[in-house]
Amino acid sequence: MNIQAAKKHQVGLIFGKFYPLHCGHIYLIEKAVSQVDELHVILGCEHDRDLKLFEESHMPKQPHVQDRFNWLQDTFQGRHNIHIHILDEAGISYYPNGWKDWSDRVKSILQKQQVTPTVIFTSEPQDVQNHQQYFGCDVKLIDANREFINISATKIRQAPYQNWPFIAKAARPFFVKKIAIVGGDIDKLPIQLANIYNTQYVSNGYINYIYHRRADNKQLALSETDFIRIAMLHAQRIDEALITANQVLFTSPDFSTLHRYYQSAFKRKNATLTELENRYPFDLVIDQAEFKQKESNVAIFETALKKVDAQLY
Repeated sequence: MNIQAAKKHQVGLIFGKFYPLHCGHIYLIEKAVSQVDELHVILGCEHDRDLKLFEESHMPKQPHVQDRFNWLQDTFQGRHNIHIHILDEAGISYYPNGWKDWSDRVKSILQKQQVTPTVIFTSEPQDVQNHQQYFGCDVKLIDANREFINISATKIRQAPYQNWPFIAKAARPFFVKKIAIVGGDIDKLPIQLANIYNTQYVSNGYINYIYHRRADNKQLALSETDFIRIAMLHAQRIDEALITANQVLFTSPDFSTLHRYYQSAFKRKNATLTELENRYPFDLVIDQAEFKQKESNVAIFETALKKVDAQLY
């Protein structure tokens, strides 16, 4: 008799808000999936509760449910036995109340997917009894005392940059502060700051574009098409740099500044540049032209450093 074939198909469940996804969540999921044949991760969301969590946090912007879903998808990409589902908890009493309504809604999702759980994994000892009561299956605790990874989403929400190493790699680009240096010698200061913060500097798309045009011996006057190409190249480089940026990313210019250059040249706005302004909001723009003419380089450097540091606390 094939004992392995006769063994019951093990189906695991994990619940969480993943607000944001962190190493503790990943450890929970990885240890759980090593014990079952398939694992279903239930991502809970509720508009008012999620907004309240954000308003009480120190996160720079609110992650929405699609962001959190994408973080999970990206982290476990290609893992065909890990399945992620979104659970809308609207209308259900807030935890620790509402267990009956909440579990019924979870069961509705599982039934549609023809999933029958055999075990639930959790790091919360206070939930074990209710899981057993409402789902009628085994419950296994994983790292309940946070001995392996001592972190929580609450800690990260309160101090995301102090807890940066714990934020999931897939979630980090969402939290990276984008800082633009405009005016003056636009390459010098951002390179210095990027070196200090051990992060990425996105070189100026305008300079690179002009360089390539000059190499082709073409006329250097910028057309409207040139501006759009510069902007799109800049956006592409920012997207690439965000993946590996360490808390902050430096560049020049921001898209609002580039759009102002465009409007000055062509006396009208551009829909593509407006879209890029909205899609890539910058957390800080340092205009070196605002510094006093007689201010020393070291004074400018120290002022800029304080402005950047304030973004991370």
